[in-house]
Amino acid sequence: MEKINQFSIQRLFLLMKRHSFINLKTWLVGFGAISGVLIVISLLQSYSSGFFNLSALSTTGVTFIFIAGYLITSMAYNEIHTSARGQFYLMLPANTIEKLLSNWIITSFLYIIIANVLLIAILALASLLSSFLFNTGVEIYNPFTNDGIRTMGIYVVTQSVFFLGALYFRKNNLLKTLLSIFVIQMIFSSILALAGWLILGDFNQVNEESLPNEAVQFFTVNLPDIAKTIFWVVTAPFFLIVSYFKFKEREV
Repeated sequence: MEKINQFSIQRLFLLMKRHSFINLKTWLVGFGAISGVLIVISLLQSYSSGFFNLSALSTTGVTFIFIAGYLITSMAYNEIHTSARGQFYLMLPANTIEKLLSNWIITSFLYIIIANVLLIAILALASLLSSFLFNTGVEIYNPFTNDGIRTMGIYVVTQSVFFLGALYFRKNNLLKTLLSIFVIQMIFSSILALAGWLILGDFNQVNEESLPNEAVQFFTVNLPDIAKTIFWVVTAPFFLIVSYFKFKEREV
């Protein structure tokens, strides 16, 4: 028991391997479908416009990556939401942190890197087909730029919300997580609007000239900096910690 309570890299990799093999077929089908859709879209776009629009296609591809990633994350813990398989999973010889990190690493860092590498290959194939069929130029997509890495970071941060949803909700995890995000956002926006109205009064009469310099500095510089810090530094650790305690609750 003491050995299981101690964190083990070997057990972590074994859990990741197990999770990957169980879901590999589903993931391959999903990536195959996305690949086919992107190639068809690229060929139709090249046929209609006469050139290969890499920028638009890469944007569409990244959108598909985010949606597929959120869906895969929402299904990460479907196993524990069924009685028989759930009992078996909870009895695996690994501790809570290992079970949590194994799924999170796969659905966050590994997923976003592998998905972007596959997107490079898909768009390269689409570009070659477009060049062969419609005599367009050949272009190669590079996601490992500053903007691309920042986009990957955004996925890792926002994915943590759906990771908690996968543990918290037993059915329809993705839809319930999206609904929860919408409800919380509406409540938060209403609170901010009420606070702003109480502090500033009529918004129609508020402008930079009517506010002191300290207030303008706070709303235009300090507040956005605070929001960025919370997003990049606090969000993912917060949802992972909550996920940890939710998983502990399921074990009990």
